[in-house]
Amino acid sequence: MNDPIILLQTGISGLLFGSVYGLIAFGLTLVFALTRLLNFAHGSFMLLAMYGSMVLSQRFGIDPYLSVLIHVPVFFGIGYLLYRWIFAGLMESELIVVVQLTLGFVFIIQSALQLTFTADPQTVRTFATNSRLAFGDIVIRTPLIIALVTAAVLAAALFWMLQRTDFGRFIRASVQDPVAAALMGIDVNRVRILAFSIAIALLGIAGPLAIPMWVLEPAAGMEITLFGFIVVVLGGMGSFVGAFVGGLIVGVAEAYGNFFLPGTLAPVVPYALFILMLLFRPSGLFGEA
Repeated sequence: MNDPIILLQTGISGLLFGSVYGLIAFGLTLVFALTRLLNFAHGSFMLLAMYGSMVLSQRFGIDPYLSVLIHVPVFFGIGYLLYRWIFAGLMESELIVVVQLTLGFVFIIQSALQLTFTADPQTVRTFATNSRLAFGDIVIRTPLIIALVTAAVLAAALFWMLQRTDFGRFIRASVQDPVAAALMGIDVNRVRILAFSIAIALLGIAGPLAIPMWVLEPAAGMEITLFGFIVVVLGGMGSFVGAFVGGLIVGVAEAYGNFFLPGTLAPVVPYALFILMLLFRPSGLFGEA
């Protein structure tokens, strides 16, 4: 039980799995930083990407990893239409209105998936599902390494975009003072539409990457969203680097929780971290952007 190799492997696996949580949190971070909207349907849209990958795999033989090439533009379009037709009109609404609307999306997506695919848990194989890499006595699943590398690259790319590109400067200006940004000629609404679309498009990457590590269930969307919010709070609202680091922390906490605690108590660990962070450092590890 206390074998150092087993403990180390558990921690490494949790660290790598946490990169998926970081991917989920990137979109939440981008949307909240720019619009202050809380999208409780975020995880449900990711679930759509996962089921979409399953359909493409079963009917057309497309590996879930390759389905990213299809999902990213499709989900970018979904995000664009969602913001333009629905979320743009909610910018001045009360928080409870946004929460109720996005929760409605959760139940609609869950019901649609259950009607289409039944409530039975399902798994999807990729070319790397059974692949392992050995580092001495430590054996790591290849999908976890793929997820970590992808999350790290995306975190760096998003950080670079915010700091080095005109669009990133437009985002930062719109976050700091949307009125002043508009007076300086920035189309704040357009920036918000593109940022929201990118946030949903990121789920087209996160979904296929998570497939080898998760069992697909129609009701899993809310759980995914809640873990995403925990990661965002831990890392710091509006910080992409914080979202990545927060995801790693949550992954490790969940892994050791599953290792040391009974199954019914294991999920308590990430939520306990969440409560402690709110009590002692509500701004998160990297503060607010």
